[in-house]
Amino acid sequence: MKYSRFLTLIALLIASSVSAQYFSGQNKFWKNRRHSVAFGAGMANFLGELGGRDQIGTGFINDLEWSETRPSLHVNYRYRMGDRFYAKAQFGFMIVGGNDALTAEPFRRNRNLNFRSTIFEFSAAVEFDLITFGNKSRYNRVADGRKQISNIYLSLGAGVARFNPKGNFDGSYYALKPLSTEGQGLPDGPEEYSLLSFVLPFGIGYRYEINNDWSIGAEVIHRVTFTDYMDDASTVYYDNDLIRENRGELAAYFADPSLGFYVDENGNEIPLNSTFTGAQRGDPNDNDSYFTIMITGYYTLQSSRYSRGRGRSVKRRTRRAVF
Repeated sequence: MKYSRFLTLIALLIASSVSAQYFSGQNKFWKNRRHSVAFGAGMANFLGELGGRDQIGTGFINDLEWSETRPSLHVNYRYRMGDRFYAKAQFGFMIVGGNDALTAEPFRRNRNLNFRSTIFEFSAAVEFDLITFGNKSRYNRVADGRKQISNIYLSLGAGVARFNPKGNFDGSYYALKPLSTEGQGLPDGPEEYSLLSFVLPFGIGYRYEINNDWSIGAEVIHRVTFTDYMDDASTVYYDNDLIRENRGELAAYFADPSLGFYVDENGNEIPLNSTFTGAQRGDPNDNDSYFTIMITGYYTLQSSRYSRGRGRSVKRRTRRAVF
């Protein structure tokens, strides 16, 4: 996998510091701040076969079409395992899309495919505070002028995503999987694909502690998926007459809505036949991916075990009732 070296580097960086950070006894205040909940909003974008820059398709962000950016939301729960180490469970909602009409590359534009999909994602991740700014030993006592804390952190996780690609025809959107646009489930065609995929989210973020209860942050998280069908395009063109016979006229349209020409530098329409049976429709060697850029607000659920002293944590004495 093309991301394997990057993911391994992140994992090794986190693992090399976990032991020392987890058992650190210099600052106990974080034990009063183990639990937090968060809500985030931002944008999502997609990297797959459809659309992209005015060039032959390439991997990662150098083939990004920014005009296809769509909204994204998430909620999460974090548990603080150590001074710099967190575990997180998150539910996310994203909208992604792609459209060949947005690129000037002749073959992709002639292909003329488009899609839109909602993504529901559940993931678990670990976060590691890589760099800390501010007076670490005196947390957020703004009233007496002490500095607040901010962190740059790394995030690495795993999860599952549900997607459902739909295509636009005359202003209406139709689910593409039932239409077998590449002959899925038809004679000599590929197997039907699943609408679920494992995902590997990884990225970097910045978190700023406003006070003891509230923090705000920004993060960029990229998702590697294990599917090439988030945009319903992966392999080659299937016999369109068989698609029409088995799935109907609408399926035949979405299987091959090609223009049949490209426009040269002088504005002339030049005939182009690149969508015949067996011709390349997608790239099965490069799975789809997507990423989000989010702004998140965090609320810390203070523990009842520790109360705040002046710059230290004080264990609260409790009276035991005897029955």
